[in-house]
Amino acid sequence: MSVSKKMLKKGASLLLKKFFSAYSVYIVPAILIIIALFFVVVTVVGFMATQSSNEEGIEIGGGKKELSPSVLKWKSQVEKEAKEQEVLDLVPYVLAIIQVETNGNSKDLMQSSESAGLPVNSLDEIGSIHQGIKYLKSGFDKLNSSVGGKDILGVIQSYNFGTAYVDKLLFANKKHTLDFAENYSKTVVAPSLGNSSGQTYSYINDVSTLHGKPYLYLNGGNFFYAELVLEYVGTGSGNGGTSINPQDYYKDLIAEAEKYEGNPYVWGGSNPSEGFDCSGLTQWVYGKSGFQIGRVTTDQYASTQKVSLSDAKSGDLVFFKGTYGSPDYISHVGIYVNENTMYDANDSGIGYHNLKASYWQEHFDSIRRVQK
Repeated sequence: MSVSKKMLKKGASLLLKKFFSAYSVYIVPAILIIIALFFVVVTVVGFMATQSSNEEGIEIGGGKKELSPSVLKWKSQVEKEAKEQEVLDLVPYVLAIIQVETNGNSKDLMQSSESAGLPVNSLDEIGSIHQGIKYLKSGFDKLNSSVGGKDILGVIQSYNFGTAYVDKLLFANKKHTLDFAENYSKTVVAPSLGNSSGQTYSYINDVSTLHGKPYLYLNGGNFFYAELVLEYVGTGSGNGGTSINPQDYYKDLIAEAEKYEGNPYVWGGSNPSEGFDCSGLTQWVYGKSGFQIGRVTTDQYASTQKVSLSDAKSGDLVFFKGTYGSPDYISHVGIYVNENTMYDANDSGIGYHNLKASYWQEHFDSIRRVQK
């Protein structure tokens, strides 16, 4: 290197040292501020992403908590009453409501006396179940053919807010979401009971913490109610029995099922005279072969054992989630025929349907095997 180049390099180095010496008091804080801003941006983006996902719907799946024995002992009575009122699909939700309302430790199990115009805790257990299901059914009947189909979560939330919440959903042409429920709590329920300022109070549990909303509105009911109920709308992992070889029974199963091919889907139907819904058909078909698998989809899921796709056999049951209710709610069932086909009752009628259709693939949950 020439002398002139050495001198230039040395001069540049001296200039840089003088610059940093003179302005270090500004440069270091500026760097720290830039770093801090970076982390703030990352945090805000993450928070916005979480909020965005919450606005799209409920993030909590069903079945995170077990129903207590004091609630389960009323299951047969709930099923009996739900069948009489033709709302068997609501059974898992009714049991969950009992869990949330009283844990099965009050005569008025569903706290439904007031909805009948009676003083609190006036009804006994049987009367409470009857009135509670009747109240739920009134909201369900309104929403069943509206807002694009069943909005069970809207009905469940209305058990806390009152049936006017159902009317609000219908008027807005919306389905229940947590944000919609919170706004209704703040702007409708709370003001009707004297809280027009939006005053809140602390409300901390696993649900409110998950959603980043550790509060409720004073006199505004509980806008988390549907989510609280969902925690107890459970799924199972078999009843501890021995799995059958479904292929031994498939011929008889499918022969019985094909008797009803082409018939329309009938919600709540469980026999040939009234028609079949999805779980009604599978219950009937398996019942004819001597297996009791339960009436509703969640019961059938709970009484069966999951098998891998590679081990699936004709005559297994195939389950789907989120066709209504929460994204994780087990909501539909059919008979597994092969990797491309199932036999089920759905809105297009009873018969063979394409298991690989995009809709069914989107909602697929598992293949499960009936047990002895």
